[in-house]
Amino acid sequence: MESKKIKLQTAALLSAWLFSILSLAFDFVSMGGFFSRSGSMLVLVAIIISYQLLASRNAYHNQQLNKQIAGNDVDFTQIHPSPYHQKLELFGQFTAVIGTVIWGYADLII
Repeated sequence: MESKKIKLQTAALLSAWLFSILSLAFDFVSMGGFFSRSGSMLVLVAIIISYQLLASRNAYHNQQLNKQIAGNDVDFTQIHPSPYHQKLELFGQFTAVIGTVIWGYADLII
């Protein structure tokens, strides 16, 4: 279940990036100003995905705490449920920053 959710979140982030790249290409052809607006979509998708990833990391921490309360050994040095989860969180944060720059300054750059 969790891997399916992460695959869907990855697809959403990549789709937002693809939308921005296509908007940039369209702007070079038509000068429509779509690229700067695509930054808002990058930010929106990144915030939604980052929130979901943070919620799943919180659920993982609660699960680890419940295991410890039950008397099982728990490794608290592992912060994320998986290495891919951590990379996706970083990619989501990077996407939010780049989306903000595109949203705010793309019309000045292009």
